[in-house]
Amino acid sequence: MLFLLTILFLGSCKNFVNLEPIGFSVYPGTDNMVLPEEKTVLSVQFDTPMKKSETQKTLSVHSVAGSVKGDLFWSENKLVFIPLEPWLPGHRYSLSLEGTLYAQDGRDFRVSRHTAFYALNKNGAPHVLTFTPADGTSVGVNSEGRAFVSISFSQPMDCQSVIDAFYIDGVSERDFHWSAGDTVMEMHPKNKLNPWTVYRWSLNGKARGKNGVQLGKETSGHFITDADRILPAVREVFPLIKGNAAMGLWWIKTGANLTNGLGSGQAIGIEFNKAMDESVLRNIRFDPPLAGQSEMWKPDTVVFIPDRDPEPEKYYTLFVSGADTMGLKMEKEFTFSFVADIPYLKILFLDAGFGEIKPEPNGVYPAGAVFPEGLLTIAIRFSHMMNSQGPTVLAIKLETYFPGNLKPLGFRSARWWSADTVVLQWEGIERNTTEDKHYYRLVLPGGRSGISDGKGSYLKEDMFFFLETKDKGDTN
Repeated sequence: MLFLLTILFLGSCKNFVNLEPIGFSVYPGTDNMVLPEEKTVLSVQFDTPMKKSETQKTLSVHSVAGSVKGDLFWSENKLVFIPLEPWLPGHRYSLSLEGTLYAQDGRDFRVSRHTAFYALNKNGAPHVLTFTPADGTSVGVNSEGRAFVSISFSQPMDCQSVIDAFYIDGVSERDFHWSAGDTVMEMHPKNKLNPWTVYRWSLNGKARGKNGVQLGKETSGHFITDADRILPAVREVFPLIKGNAAMGLWWIKTGANLTNGLGSGQAIGIEFNKAMDESVLRNIRFDPPLAGQSEMWKPDTVVFIPDRDPEPEKYYTLFVSGADTMGLKMEKEFTFSFVADIPYLKILFLDAGFGEIKPEPNGVYPAGAVFPEGLLTIAIRFSHMMNSQGPTVLAIKLETYFPGNLKPLGFRSARWWSADTVVLQWEGIERNTTEDKHYYRLVLPGGRSGISDGKGSYLKEDMFFFLETKDKGDTN
């Protein structure tokens, strides 16, 4: 009977359930442990074979930025986690086992285990405190004396790693300045930015503090260079005369209108509605061409100085284009037509011994000579007051014309009878005969190199008058 009970007992032991809990340990084994390397693996060691797929589902790794990706594999009863990316120094991670563990012998165990750890050191990761300009802010485009992007950090930074991690589109040349113990970085573009443009910048998470800990998180922003929305334009154009530089009066407005008030020796002032970039000096032209040089008189005013006076009674068109100091361009090219207040010089009267006449070019007029010297005196009255010291007298010629065998004349004298009238005298005029009439040609050269009043006016073209000698009297 006892043997039978023993057999029954031993047989019933085969159906006993194992109630022992599943044993395991994790690495890192304690909270806030510091991993020695950037690629240190994590693991969970079990004391019994486990159902692998179900067990793997309970394991996860997280950081502040979110889930950490990695590869899982088994080494006998050990589940190993290998991170795909190196651990970031100073960042806090968490290894979690959450769910039900299933052993191959049928046991199961509900687990909720979370272990915090760091890599390389426990120093906190730096982070961006503030940045300017604020995201979406409107700014100007001059970089003089101020930064376009300024970033403040929570701790001293490794400067070069921040510079390498910083990017801004459309700005290839820039300078970086650090202050406040390397906690404030300023980015200064070397050149003016384009107006009315959106600029985007970013600082990736690889920027690190001096302790080697990376930001681990990207910061970005954008700004718009549209703070100045007034387009440059020409406000006024006007004639100018030279002032007294010693008194600071480089140029003085004449008060005349440029339309028909530009005088000889004067310059042209071009005033804008705002300060202009000096590139505007290269964008001033005339049709027909008018040679000269352009200078900045004031930040908003350009002076064009002609190399020589415009041609009298000729219409010119001024063309102006350019950009202001902010880089904003004029909406369209400015045009302005004008005629200089410089009339052509004219011959009002000619007196060759028989009273004043109003001569026409190529006309034939009587000339009274005094014999036997053959003296011929000619008075010419001009339309303007003349410069008596100029070359006018020497430029006037009296030539033999017909017949071809007339003897050359001799220039005898010249004097200014008044500011607008010159009196000239030649000798050697030959008296007419019953068979022949004698003709002489009075030549007054025109154009810029011809006869002028010394104030910009000159004869439009060469003028010729033909003189038929008449006997005005005899000194014998």
